Parts: sequence; structure tokens; C-alpha cells
Amino acid sequence: MRLIACKLLFPAAFIFICLPFLIVTDGYAAGAAKKGAVPARGQFGDRSARVSRLAGVVFEGSEVEKNLRFLCDEIGGRVAGTPSSKKALDMAEKLFKAYGLKNVHREPFEFDGWLRGPFQCEALSPVRFPMHAVALANTPSTPPEGVEGVVVDAAHGNPVELDKLGDALKGRFALVLDEPMPGGRWMHRSEVLFEAYKRGAIGLLYQTAEPGQLPVTGTCWNRGTSPIPAAGISKEDGERIKRSLALGETVRVRITMTNEIGPATSENVVGEVPGRGEEIVIVGGHLDSWDLGQGAVDNGTGAVTVLEAARAFSKSGIVPEATIRFVLFMGEESGLCGSDAYVAQHGSELARWRAMINCDMMGTPVGIRVMGHKEVDPLLAELLKALEGFDLPAGISHRAGIYGDQQAFLLAGVPVVGPMTRFEGDGERYYHTAGDTFDKVTNFRQLSLCAAVVDVLAAELAWPERRLIERLDENGVKALMKENKLEEVLNSWNEIPPRK
Repeated sequence: MRLIACKLLFPAAFIFICLPFLIVTDGYAAGAAKKGAVPARGQFGDRSARVSRLAGVVFEGSEVEKNLRFLCDEIGGRVAGTPSSKKALDMAEKLFKAYGLKNVHREPFEFDGWLRGPFQCEALSPVRFPMHAVALANTPSTPPEGVEGVVVDAAHGNPVELDKLGDALKGRFALVLDEPMPGGRWMHRSEVLFEAYKRGAIGLLYQTAEPGQLPVTGTCWNRGTSPIPAAGISKEDGERIKRSLALGETVRVRITMTNEIGPATSENVVGEVPGRGEEIVIVGGHLDSWDLGQGAVDNGTGAVTVLEAARAFSKSGIVPEATIRFVLFMGEESGLCGSDAYVAQHGSELARWRAMINCDMMGTPVGIRVMGHKEVDPLLAELLKALEGFDLPAGISHRAGIYGDQQAFLLAGVPVVGPMTRFEGDGERYYHTAGDTFDKVTNFRQLSLCAAVVDVLAAELAWPERRLIERLDENGVKALMKENKLEEVLNSWNEIPPRK
């Protein structure tokens, strides 16, 4: 999932946030040791007591850095269904058990697998040169001789811009820059390919906006195999082609690739902190990544946030009304396959799900995002006051988003809540590239803080006997999609299923 960062300031005096939490934790630990028993629910009836306890447990023993290093350096890129993804599942299952979670298990699912094979992308004229490029996922193998054609500058791939080209894309490659057009929204590469294909393009050259010869990979078709080849190309090669086109020169390119496509299997891994009632709050994030780098930013940061939140909540002794269920999904990068399968497999308990918190490309928390559901603003405002020491200047956002593991839950009417975050440093520019490695994550204290905020949100949603946010019905989901201008995209994919 792609994250749009907020450029907001964060206080340097981090220790002043942590210190009161640690003091509360030490006092609690001493009392628990004397009694030798799990604390009663009443000990955490006050919100501030829950906040202090959860934050204290995080900061007295955070394992985010250790877990991320192992995930990146010892396992590396984790495409769903591959041996490395199985090692990641082993790691997550082992840690869930070590952290004391209950009902730890894996849930298998089947999906359309895709693995990259031999690949070549080259410009043939007016000057021949090999391009810095990678195959976009879910693209087909080409004939042995490849697919060759003339390139057309298709701007940002927005339908408004493409319509101005008329029939110019027919039988040609569309060169598209991965940026929103002025005044327009950012479009996922699968939307861009869909629009270019409708207009007769024979292939897509998807140019990254980031300098440094860093072609980006990622899925370019929603389900199954795309009808035309597509490649992510570097900013520099894209600009070189545009300079030639601006001079009136004809640019021809050829893509040759052989990919492995077929049925595949993977698993989601699950663990729980049991509650007193029958309802459930889900905290999730995807464990898989692309194969070019180590998957540190996307989504090592989210995976270790889920693991740390699970460790801290389990150790806290807090017993909420609803069960906190932690799920690490596989197959997000392959097309949200693990989370889609999870929601489908658990259809009988949907009515018991209070909310879903998704952790994808996490960083410093700056606010709270609840997708729709403005009716809970007063409660969230109270929570923000309780979290003044966390410094969340962005406040509350209601923007709904797809292209992440929250999508299946959102479409099923399950409330989606979570922290808004910003990524520290320039690591986000390496998203889906060979540069997405462990060293790009530079501030583990902020990542630990994010895990604490995730736990506080989970506790807030799970603590009371009555849920804070009601599930949306079919009309409510459609209204939310329309309000956020997502209805047309989802309808084009036939993604809004009938409710059962």
C-alpha cells in the first residue's frame, strides 16, 4: 500500500513522553508481583490507566528493531507462497506464542500466484539503450520475441488526459508518470493500466517520480493476469524518452519477459488476547513484501508494529470486553489476497467484529483516522485529549481508502480505525524498489510509539460492553464509497459484493 506522508513536526524530547508511563508500569508490576494474580478489570476502568499501562509495556521492552532486523536481514523479500514467506510466517507464529497470545494458528488460502522471471526492457530508437526497468506484477509472459511498439506520452494516466489523446494510444505503449495530475487524485497503477488498455494500448511504461534509477514494481491488474505487458521504469529513463518525444522523434521500445503464473497457496497467522465477551477487534497488517528489496518500509514497519502491539497488550494484563485478534496477512502485494480470503472465510462472525485497525507502512503517529463514522468524533476528541503527551497534531481524518488490507473489511461494513502516521527520513521513496532495506527505517522510538497508539485505539474500541461504532449496511458502504469517490473504481473491478 502506498502511504501519503504528512509533513508535520514531532518533539525531540521523547523521554518526557515515556517517563510517566514507565513510572506507572513499575508501580503496577510491583503490585502484581505481591498479589500474584491477573489484575481485575476494574483496575483499568480509567482510560488514563489503560494508556499508561500499554505505553509503559511498549517502552520498557520494545522489540520492533530486533524483529525488523530479523525480518529484513535473515528472511528478506517475502512474496506470498515462496519459501521466504513461509519463514516469515514461522517467525510470526513463534513470536505470537512467545508473547503469550492465545489461539495462535494459521489459516490457509488459495490465490493467483505470480513470480517474476527473465526480463528485458530496451529502447530501440532513436537511440538504442537498456532501460532501468522491472516487470509489474500480474503481467503476462510475452512471446519469445517480446512486444515492440511506439511510445506515447500519456501524462499521468488520468482519464481526462487520456481522452485528449484520442486514438493515439491504439497499438502503442503508454508512458505514464506515477504522480497525480494537477488538481486530480493519485491513481493506482492497476487503474492506469485499465484506462490505457481500454484505449487500445499494447503495453504500459510506468515511470516513477523518484530519482536514482529506482524502477518500482507492484500489481498492475486487480485479479488474474493483465491483458498487456507492463513495466516499472526509472524516472531518468522516462525523462529521456520524453525529451526525444518533445523533439518530434519516434521512440520504440521492446519488452521481453517470462513470468511464472498459476494457482498458489499461502497462510494468514492469527493470535488473540481474549476478552470477556463475544465481540472482536482486529489488528492487522501484511507480512509479505516484494522481492526486489527486503520489504522494510513496506511492510516490515507495519508487521513489527502488529507484533509489538500484540506483545504489549498480552503482557499488560488488561482484559477488555471484546477479544483483540492480531492477524498478519499474506498476499497483500499480490492483490489483497490474504485479507480478502480472511473476510470471506469468517463471514459467519462478521456481525461480531467491532472494528479493524490496519498497520501498513507505519511511522510516527500524527493523528487518528476513522473511515467515515463522523458520529464518533466526540469520543475520539476525548481520546485525543488523553493522548496529549503523544503529540497528534493532525487530529481526526475521515478519508476512506482502499488498496490495503482494510479494503475487504471496509466493503463488508466493518468500521476501519487506525493511526495516521508519517515516515521519518526519506525511506518512503524506496517503496516497492530494490532500495527498500532495513537501513531505511531510522527511528525505532517513533515506531514503538506507533505500536502504543495502536494498542490504545484497540483498547478503546474493545473495552466497553457496548461497541462505540456500528457496522455499515450495504447502503452505508455505497454511500461511503461515493463520498470518497471510490465507487466508480470499485464498480469497474466488480469489487462491491452483495451482502449476505
